[in-house]
Amino acid sequence: MTGRLAGSLVLAGLTILVYWPAAATVLEAARPTADVAAPAALDPTATAAVAADSGGVARPARLALETLIVAAGAEALAMPVGVALALLLFRTDAWGRRPLLAALGLALFVPLPLHATAWLGAFGDAGRMQAFGVRPFLVGRTGVVVVSAMAALPWVVLLSGVGLRLVEPELEEAALLDMPARRVLWSVTIRRGLGAIAAAALAVAVLTAGDMTVTDLLQVRTYAEEAYVQFTLGNGPAGAAAVALPPLVVLGAGVFVLARALGRDAPARPASAFGRAKVWRLGPWRIPLGAAAVAIAGAVLALPLGGLVWRAGRVGGRATLGAPPSWSPAGLVVTLRAAAEECIDPIATSALLAAVAATFAVALAWGLGWLGRDSRAWRGVALLTVALTLAAPGPVAGMALLLAYRTVDAIYDAPAIVVLAMAARTLPYAVLILWPALRALPREQLDAAAVDGWGPAARAWRVALPLSRRATAAAWASCFVLAVGELPATNLLAPPGVDTISQLIWSLLHTGVESHLAGVALVTLSAVAAAGGLAAVLLRNAVSRGP
Repeated sequence: MTGRLAGSLVLAGLTILVYWPAAATVLEAARPTADVAAPAALDPTATAAVAADSGGVARPARLALETLIVAAGAEALAMPVGVALALLLFRTDAWGRRPLLAALGLALFVPLPLHATAWLGAFGDAGRMQAFGVRPFLVGRTGVVVVSAMAALPWVVLLSGVGLRLVEPELEEAALLDMPARRVLWSVTIRRGLGAIAAAALAVAVLTAGDMTVTDLLQVRTYAEEAYVQFTLGNGPAGAAAVALPPLVVLGAGVFVLARALGRDAPARPASAFGRAKVWRLGPWRIPLGAAAVAIAGAVLALPLGGLVWRAGRVGGRATLGAPPSWSPAGLVVTLRAAAEECIDPIATSALLAAVAATFAVALAWGLGWLGRDSRAWRGVALLTVALTLAAPGPVAGMALLLAYRTVDAIYDAPAIVVLAMAARTLPYAVLILWPALRALPREQLDAAAVDGWGPAARAWRVALPLSRRATAAAWASCFVLAVGELPATNLLAPPGVDTISQLIWSLLHTGVESHLAGVALVTLSAVAAAGGLAAVLLRNAVSRGP
């Protein structure tokens, strides 16, 4: 009876968060006319241009090509660098790998609007590259590809590194008897970690194709950007769903197939795969390769941050006289003080809503993982949930929640709608963190508790939850930080009076990356670093010490 109650609660939560919004979107899109009020109006010139260029067969084809080019470009930049860094940082004794892993762990939780602020402020039209005195190059498609790749790079390093760390040491030791270490690295280590590398590649594609933050700023029309534009133009779900359906089907199918393959592979790995991985000794190459990794990752992290610091501290300058601005520590302090006063309320609002959303998402993810241990049906539900939530572009997720609850004032006109948006967007990451941890729980202890007369609820509360506390804390912290920076869905849904930090940065971004926005970004980065540092530590403990 208790097991049925738990299943009913999890199913009810998934219905509220995922399945009813998806069904409401399909039903509304099927109607001949959709009476959907448009949210905030766009720029009239941009609106007219998009409206004149919409419709027909050519535009969907161009959207598909643009989305494919952007995603492929991000893959080409992020994957080789990310996999190489994962090998060095997770499997070798390269110099400086621990602080570099900590820095990349923090970058993992930097919201995309902040990535856009930093990179475009240093190298794009928004910042005019005043810090370097050269022409901007992060414009148009190139800018979208580079910013998306840099934002996805920490995810590639983490996902690939965890998979490479789980390669069975006995396979590598046996292969060393027959071939040199470099061949073992290629033929055994990388080959056995291909599943994790494929998951990282899919993550890059999902993050790039499903977001509209950078594409909107640089006026590059991908499927996610077009879905956002169509909905805000007043075309409602029919227009937005039409352009969102192709990537949703392709990415959703890819996520489902890959997750199913990884799920089949995980139970087949012996227990040794979850122990301490073999560390490859680099010998005389330890310092040179470590220095190269620090230089590459350091440039990725330091260059945009340096651009923000320069812009936040610039003072003086007279454009009419040709006198450029100069940098001053006092100017930086003044800008940061003013930004902190403006940021405190949005950051507090975002933190409160994100904490509730993370709790909801982790509770559902934990229930899915627990129920899926012994049930093929629940494993199917989990796969379907992850596929839907990962593949749906952010604007489409927000649109679905709006359509599902627009007649429920207690949700639609309240902070609850923002909480649902944050929870829906972070739920798949909670599932991906908790699923392997709950699958790896020792069955002997659970069986012993059953023999002692403990029911399903007691086994879950008194055995499974304490054993999975590190992974649960890591999932909550990760969802919290990701929810704080969520923009595409909450931007469509936030009711009057609910102002989040991502909305503040988004509104300031459209006026250019000036000193004020640079200060807001630096203050927000400090808050993200504090929360992300905790999440990174918990994730590291969950990976290195098991559930």
